[in-house]
Amino acid sequence: MLLDSIGLTLSSIKNYVILLILFIYIYALLGMQFFSGRMKFNDDGDVDQENGDSPRLNFDELPQAALTIFCILIGDGWNDIMYNGMRGQGKASAAYFILLVILGNVIMLNLFLAILLGNFDHSRKFIKKKKVFEEFKKYKEQKVPLSKSM
Repeated sequence: MLLDSIGLTLSSIKNYVILLILFIYIYALLGMQFFSGRMKFNDDGDVDQENGDSPRLNFDELPQAALTIFCILIGDGWNDIMYNGMRGQGKASAAYFILLVILGNVIMLNLFLAILLGNFDHSRKFIKKKKVFEEFKKYKEQKVPLSKSM
């Protein structure tokens, strides 16, 4: 039943994946607008936009920004990324990351779980119907006449 549920989920998840990619793309573009080139720090940890180095997760280019958004969505050290953004752009930039975590983790995760649970219920009903048809097939193969109970 679990494998049937996973198979149904994979077949019906394409709209969710499109929505997730669009969500990541929009937030990556917003992150590039706010933080591109501003998250550069020197060896002492001070902001140095000309000679500093960017952290591994940054918003300088679109693929790197999309990877950064994905890491934030899965919860991989999102607070470190937020603190780097706050050091480079200011404390008000924390609102961007908090909205990203709330919208991304809570809404997108709940949407995925709703799809998964709906398909799990659909799979359970499918298995019950399959058992009924198998019993009917066994009954038909035995060719037992129907009893007349009148």
